[in-house]
Amino acid sequence: MSYHEPKIGIIGAGRLGTSFALLPYFQERLASISSRREDHRNWLQNWLHNVTVVDLPAKVGEIADIVFITTSDTAIQKVCDSIDWQPRHWVVHCAGVLTLDVLASAKTAGASVAGFHPLQTFPDYRRPDRLNNISFAIDCQDEDLNTWLKDFAALHHSRIFAIEGETAHTAYHASAVLACGLFAGLVGISAELWQAAGIERGRALEMLSPMLKSTVEAIAEDGLPNAISGPYVRGDLDTILKHLNSTAGFNSDISRAYAALALAQLDIANEKGKLDHDSMNRIRSVLSNHLESL
Repeated sequence: MSYHEPKIGIIGAGRLGTSFALLPYFQERLASISSRREDHRNWLQNWLHNVTVVDLPAKVGEIADIVFITTSDTAIQKVCDSIDWQPRHWVVHCAGVLTLDVLASAKTAGASVAGFHPLQTFPDYRRPDRLNNISFAIDCQDEDLNTWLKDFAALHHSRIFAIEGETAHTAYHASAVLACGLFAGLVGISAELWQAAGIERGRALEMLSPMLKSTVEAIAEDGLPNAISGPYVRGDLDTILKHLNSTAGFNSDISRAYAALALAQLDIANEKGKLDHDSMNRIRSVLSNHLESL
Protein backbone atom coordinates (compact mmCIF):
# COMPACT_ATOMS: atom_id res chain seq x y z
CA MET A 1 0.00 0.00 0.00
CA SER A 2 1.26 3.48 -0.82
CA TYR A 3 -0.16 6.77 0.45
CA HIS A 4 0.53 10.01 -1.40
CA GLU A 5 -2.05 12.21 0.34
CA PRO A 6 -2.90 10.27 3.49
CA LYS A 7 -5.26 11.30 6.24
CA ILE A 8 -3.03 11.55 9.32
CA GLY A 9 -4.12 10.92 12.88
CA ILE A 10 -2.33 11.55 16.18
CA ILE A 11 -3.11 9.71 19.40
CA GLY A 12 -1.75 11.55 22.42
CA ALA A 13 -1.50 15.31 22.08
CA GLY A 14 1.35 15.88 24.50
CA ARG A 15 4.38 17.97 23.67
CA LEU A 16 5.54 15.72 20.83
CA GLY A 17 2.10 15.00 19.42
CA THR A 18 1.09 18.65 19.44
CA SER A 19 4.40 19.68 17.86
CA PHE A 20 3.74 17.19 15.06
CA ALA A 21 0.21 18.53 14.66
CA LEU A 22 1.41 22.11 14.26
CA LEU A 23 3.85 21.27 11.46
CA PRO A 24 2.65 22.80 8.17
CA TYR A 25 3.01 19.35 6.55
CA PHE A 26 0.75 17.76 9.16
CA GLN A 27 -1.77 20.62 9.21
CA GLU A 28 -2.41 20.05 5.50
CA ARG A 29 -3.15 16.35 6.07
CA LEU A 30 -4.20 16.00 9.72
CA ALA A 31 -7.68 14.49 10.01
CA SER A 32 -7.94 13.72 13.72
CA ILE A 33 -6.09 14.10 17.01
CA SER A 34 -6.93 12.83 20.49
CA SER A 35 -6.29 14.22 23.95
CA ARG A 36 -7.57 13.05 27.32
CA ARG A 37 -7.74 16.60 28.66
CA GLU A 38 -10.79 18.69 27.80
CA ASP A 39 -8.92 21.99 28.17
CA HIS A 40 -6.24 20.82 25.77
CA ARG A 41 -8.83 19.57 23.29
CA ASN A 42 -10.38 23.04 23.31
CA TRP A 43 -6.95 24.60 22.77
CA LEU A 44 -6.25 22.24 19.88
CA GLN A 45 -9.57 22.99 18.23
CA ASN A 46 -8.75 26.69 18.27
CA TRP A 47 -5.47 26.01 16.50
CA LEU A 48 -6.56 23.20 14.18
CA HIS A 49 -9.78 24.42 12.59
CA ASN A 50 -10.44 21.60 10.12
CA VAL A 51 -9.32 18.75 12.35
CA THR A 52 -11.55 16.41 14.34
CA VAL A 53 -10.36 16.65 17.94
CA VAL A 54 -11.53 13.67 20.01
CA ASP A 55 -11.14 12.19 23.46
CA LEU A 56 -10.84 8.49 22.61
CA PRO A 57 -7.95 6.97 20.61
CA ALA A 58 -10.30 4.57 18.80
CA LYS A 59 -12.00 7.51 17.08
CA VAL A 60 -8.67 8.52 15.51
CA GLY A 61 -8.29 5.04 14.05
CA GLU A 62 -11.73 5.26 12.47
CA ILE A 63 -10.84 8.48 10.63
CA ALA A 64 -7.13 8.37 9.75
CA ASP A 65 -4.99 6.27 7.42
CA ILE A 66 -1.62 6.89 9.11
CA VAL A 67 -1.82 6.97 12.90
CA PHE A 68 1.01 8.29 15.06
CA ILE A 69 0.88 7.08 18.68
CA THR A 70 2.68 9.74 20.71
CA THR A 71 1.47 8.79 24.17
CA SER A 72 3.79 7.93 27.07
CA ASP A 73 5.89 4.83 26.41
CA THR A 74 3.98 2.75 28.96
CA ALA A 75 0.62 3.52 27.33
CA ILE A 76 1.50 2.67 23.72
CA GLN A 77 0.71 -1.05 23.75
CA LYS A 78 -2.54 -0.57 25.66
CA VAL A 79 -3.64 2.13 23.23
CA CYS A 80 -2.69 0.02 20.24
CA ASP A 81 -4.58 -2.99 21.58
CA SER A 82 -7.72 -0.88 22.09
CA ILE A 83 -8.15 0.01 18.41
CA ASP A 84 -9.84 -1.95 15.64
CA TRP A 85 -7.05 -1.79 13.08
CA GLN A 86 -7.55 -2.57 9.42
CA PRO A 87 -5.08 -3.56 6.67
CA ARG A 88 -5.41 -0.02 5.30
CA HIS A 89 -3.74 1.45 8.38
CA TRP A 90 -0.14 2.53 8.89
CA VAL A 91 0.61 2.64 12.63
CA VAL A 92 3.68 4.48 13.95
CA HIS A 93 4.87 4.75 17.54
CA CYS A 94 7.40 7.39 18.56
CA ALA A 95 9.12 5.74 21.53
CA GLY A 96 12.85 5.30 21.08
CA VAL A 97 13.20 2.59 23.72
CA LEU A 98 10.46 0.32 22.34
CA THR A 99 10.57 -2.23 19.53
CA LEU A 100 7.72 -3.01 17.16
CA ASP A 101 6.43 -5.67 19.58
CA VAL A 102 4.17 -3.06 21.23
CA LEU A 103 2.31 -2.73 17.91
CA ALA A 104 1.78 -6.49 17.53
CA SER A 105 -2.02 -6.25 17.58
CA ALA A 106 -1.98 -3.77 14.69
CA LYS A 107 0.38 -5.97 12.68
CA THR A 108 -1.76 -9.05 13.36
CA ALA A 109 -4.75 -7.15 11.96
CA GLY A 110 -2.84 -6.57 8.74
CA ALA A 111 -1.69 -2.98 9.35
CA SER A 112 1.83 -1.83 8.55
CA VAL A 113 3.82 -0.73 11.61
CA ALA A 114 6.89 1.34 12.39
CA GLY A 115 8.85 3.05 15.10
CA PHE A 116 9.83 6.64 14.31
CA HIS A 117 11.68 8.43 17.10
CA PRO A 118 12.81 12.06 16.82
CA LEU A 119 16.16 12.53 18.52
CA GLN A 120 15.08 15.80 20.03
CA THR A 121 13.63 17.33 23.18
CA PHE A 122 10.27 19.09 23.34
CA PRO A 123 10.07 21.35 26.42
CA ASP A 124 6.66 22.74 25.49
CA TYR A 125 3.71 22.16 23.16
CA ARG A 126 4.20 24.72 20.41
CA ARG A 127 7.61 23.83 18.97
CA PRO A 128 7.15 22.23 15.55
CA ASP A 129 10.44 23.86 14.54
CA ARG A 130 12.20 21.28 16.72
CA LEU A 131 11.26 18.62 14.16
CA ASN A 132 13.49 20.25 11.55
CA ASN A 133 17.22 19.58 11.08
CA ILE A 134 17.38 16.66 13.52
CA SER A 135 17.79 12.88 13.34
CA PHE A 136 15.06 10.24 13.35
CA ALA A 137 15.49 6.60 14.35
CA ILE A 138 13.40 4.33 12.10
CA ASP A 139 12.36 0.75 12.81
CA CYS A 140 10.25 -0.47 9.91
CA GLN A 141 10.12 -3.53 7.65
CA ASP A 142 7.35 -2.26 5.37
CA GLU A 143 8.86 -0.74 2.22
CA ASP A 144 6.11 1.79 1.48
CA LEU A 145 5.82 3.03 5.06
CA ASN A 146 9.58 3.17 5.40
CA THR A 147 9.80 5.29 2.25
CA TRP A 148 7.06 7.63 3.48
CA LEU A 149 8.85 8.19 6.80
CA LYS A 150 12.18 8.76 5.06
CA ASP A 151 10.56 11.28 2.73
CA PHE A 152 9.02 13.06 5.70
CA ALA A 153 12.43 13.33 7.38
CA ALA A 154 14.08 14.57 4.18
CA LEU A 155 11.34 17.17 3.69
CA HIS A 156 12.22 18.54 7.12
CA HIS A 157 15.98 18.54 6.40
CA SER A 158 16.55 15.72 8.87
CA ARG A 159 18.75 12.64 8.90
CA ILE A 160 17.49 9.11 9.44
CA PHE A 161 19.10 5.93 10.71
CA ALA A 162 17.73 2.42 11.08
CA ILE A 163 17.50 0.72 14.45
CA GLU A 164 16.17 -2.75 15.24
CA GLY A 165 16.07 -5.09 18.22
CA GLU A 166 15.61 -4.54 21.94
CA THR A 167 19.33 -4.25 22.73
CA ALA A 168 19.87 -1.56 20.11
CA HIS A 169 16.72 0.36 21.06
CA THR A 170 17.54 0.36 24.76
CA ALA A 171 21.18 1.41 24.29
CA TYR A 172 20.20 4.14 21.82
CA HIS A 173 17.53 5.52 24.13
CA ALA A 174 19.82 5.39 27.17
CA SER A 175 22.31 7.40 25.13
CA ALA A 176 19.64 9.99 24.33
CA VAL A 177 18.67 10.29 28.01
CA LEU A 178 22.32 10.70 29.03
CA ALA A 179 22.85 13.40 26.43
CA CYS A 180 19.65 15.30 27.19
CA GLY A 181 17.64 14.67 30.37
CA LEU A 182 20.52 13.60 32.57
CA PHE A 183 22.75 16.24 31.03
CA ALA A 184 20.24 18.91 32.06
CA GLY A 185 20.17 17.41 35.54
CA LEU A 186 23.97 17.37 35.62
CA VAL A 187 24.03 21.07 34.80
CA GLY A 188 21.54 21.60 37.62
CA ILE A 189 23.67 19.89 40.25
CA SER A 190 26.73 21.67 38.87
CA ALA A 191 24.97 24.96 39.51
CA GLU A 192 23.97 23.89 43.02
CA LEU A 193 27.64 23.56 43.95
CA TRP A 194 27.83 27.35 43.67
CA GLN A 195 25.93 27.54 46.94
CA ALA A 196 29.33 27.07 48.60
CA ALA A 197 30.17 30.52 47.21
CA GLY A 198 26.83 31.99 48.28
CA ILE A 199 25.39 32.00 44.75
CA GLU A 200 21.95 30.51 44.13
CA ARG A 201 21.31 28.01 41.35
CA GLY A 202 19.47 30.30 38.94
CA ARG A 203 22.25 32.87 38.97
CA ALA A 204 24.87 30.13 38.61
CA LEU A 205 23.06 28.79 35.54
CA GLU A 206 23.22 32.21 33.93
CA MET A 207 26.98 32.30 34.39
CA LEU A 208 27.53 28.70 33.30
CA SER A 209 25.45 29.07 30.13
CA PRO A 210 28.10 30.67 27.86
CA MET A 211 30.55 27.89 28.71
CA LEU A 212 27.86 25.26 28.09
CA LYS A 213 27.08 26.73 24.68
CA SER A 214 30.77 26.78 23.78
CA THR A 215 31.11 23.15 24.83
CA VAL A 216 28.14 22.01 22.73
CA GLU A 217 29.48 23.98 19.75
CA ALA A 218 32.92 22.40 20.20
CA ILE A 219 31.39 18.91 20.28
CA ALA A 220 29.46 19.60 17.07
CA GLU A 221 32.36 21.30 15.27
CA ASP A 222 35.47 19.55 16.58
CA GLY A 223 34.14 16.22 17.84
CA LEU A 224 35.70 14.12 20.56
CA PRO A 225 38.17 14.01 22.19
CA ASN A 226 38.99 17.56 21.02
CA ALA A 227 36.02 19.10 22.82
CA ILE A 228 37.08 17.70 26.21
CA SER A 229 39.15 19.91 28.48
CA GLY A 230 40.00 20.12 32.17
CA PRO A 231 42.05 18.21 34.74
CA TYR A 232 41.37 14.76 33.24
CA VAL A 233 43.06 15.79 30.01
CA ARG A 234 45.95 17.46 31.82
CA GLY A 235 46.36 14.75 34.44
CA ASP A 236 46.04 17.31 37.24
CA LEU A 237 45.66 14.92 40.18
CA ASP A 238 45.83 17.62 42.86
CA THR A 239 42.85 19.42 41.34
CA ILE A 240 40.92 16.17 41.03
CA LEU A 241 41.52 15.38 44.71
CA LYS A 242 40.26 18.83 45.68
CA HIS A 243 37.13 18.29 43.61
CA LEU A 244 36.45 14.95 45.26
CA ASN A 245 36.94 16.29 48.77
CA SER A 246 34.87 19.39 48.13
CA THR A 247 31.92 17.59 46.53
CA ALA A 248 31.95 14.93 49.26
CA GLY A 249 31.65 17.64 51.88
CA PHE A 250 28.81 19.30 49.98
CA ASN A 251 26.70 16.28 49.04
CA SER A 252 27.74 12.62 48.85
CA ASP A 253 25.37 11.90 45.94
CA ILE A 254 26.85 14.73 43.89
CA SER A 255 30.34 13.54 44.74
CA ARG A 256 29.44 10.02 43.68
CA ALA A 257 28.04 11.33 40.40
CA TYR A 258 31.18 13.39 39.77
CA ALA A 259 33.51 10.44 40.37
CA ALA A 260 31.42 7.95 38.39
CA LEU A 261 31.09 10.28 35.40
CA ALA A 262 34.81 11.13 35.50
CA LEU A 263 35.70 7.45 35.62
CA ALA A 264 33.34 6.55 32.76
CA GLN A 265 34.76 9.21 30.44
CA LEU A 266 38.42 8.76 31.34
CA ASP A 267 39.28 6.72 28.25
CA ILE A 268 37.73 9.35 25.96
CA ALA A 269 39.65 12.13 27.72
CA ASN A 270 42.84 10.10 27.36
CA GLU A 271 42.39 9.86 23.58
CA LYS A 272 44.13 13.22 23.41
CA GLY A 273 47.23 11.26 24.33
CA LYS A 274 48.59 13.68 26.89
CA LEU A 275 48.81 11.29 29.84
CA ASP A 276 51.25 8.46 30.42
CA HIS A 277 50.10 5.05 31.59
CA ASP A 278 51.05 5.64 35.25
CA SER A 279 49.16 8.94 35.44
CA MET A 280 46.06 7.34 34.02
CA ASN A 281 46.24 4.47 36.50
CA ARG A 282 46.68 6.86 39.44
CA ILE A 283 43.63 8.90 38.42
CA ARG A 284 41.57 5.77 37.82
CA SER A 285 42.56 4.39 41.23
CA VAL A 286 41.74 7.65 43.02
CA LEU A 287 38.29 7.79 41.43
CA SER A 288 37.53 4.11 42.12
CA ASN A 289 38.64 4.38 45.74
CA HIS A 290 36.55 7.51 46.20
CA LEU A 291 33.44 5.75 44.91
CA GLU A 292 34.05 2.85 47.28
CA SER A 293 34.41 5.23 50.22
CA LEU A 294 31.04 6.92 49.76
